[in-house]
Amino acid sequence: MIDTSISLVSVNQKLDLERLLPSLREAASRTLSEILLVDNRSCDDSAGYVRRLYPEIQVLENPEVSGYGENHNLNLQRAQGRYFVIMNSDIIVSPDVFVVLRDYMDRHPGVGIITPKILHPDGTIQGFIKRYPTIFDLFLRRFLPKTFKQLFKRRLAYYEMRDIGYDHIYDVPFLSGSFMFCRTDLLKKVGGFDPKYFLYFEDVDLCRRVQKTHRTVYNPNSSVIHFWKREAHINWLFTYYFIRSAFRYFNHWGYKFL
Repeated sequence: MIDTSISLVSVNQKLDLERLLPSLREAASRTLSEILLVDNRSCDDSAGYVRRLYPEIQVLENPEVSGYGENHNLNLQRAQGRYFVIMNSDIIVSPDVFVVLRDYMDRHPGVGIITPKILHPDGTIQGFIKRYPTIFDLFLRRFLPKTFKQLFKRRLAYYEMRDIGYDHIYDVPFLSGSFMFCRTDLLKKVGGFDPKYFLYFEDVDLCRRVQKTHRTVYNPNSSVIHFWKREAHINWLFTYYFIRSAFRYFNHWGYKFL
């Protein structure tokens, strides 16, 4: 039986795939894995590049305009592994990441989703494990000018769980969709990502639905490097997606201001 189904999505991300796939091939070879790629309307030859150089990857071309979660759901429908790995394409993985997370999940059947340590390219921690978002926290992170953020340093650190630290295993309310190691049967049972979220907040929504029956956990014993572009901070279209998804999230789960 396949251990891990590794899900990738490319939207004109050939350059990201060129950087990711050598490390992914090595890491995937250490478990019984399949790699599934949805290419969503790319015009940079992402699909052709992968088919030529990585024939073991199963490529599906999606001609529809689809969001992040909806594209990963297409991979979930065809996944055969016990575990389903949701990944961004702008990542480099450590060689042991799938082995470490698989072995932990095998020993802890009550865990539904786990995430490793997520690092910037310079080796510093990305604040990608969080408490549930409040409107105040989102305003501070997305819209407060940098010159004023120092005044709210403690609050921002609290939201990113830096008060607890990143050096030990513990349960986390909100794991980032940039890298989630999930139980496939559980993910299929809850229906995967909610496709109504085109981009942003689909990950915390998924965590909350999984948490009705299973734990969501951070495990720093392996790591990935994430080349985070912060698109919602610099692109008004992505800012629109962020605000629209935030309203959807709070309308469903309730408004919390502070």
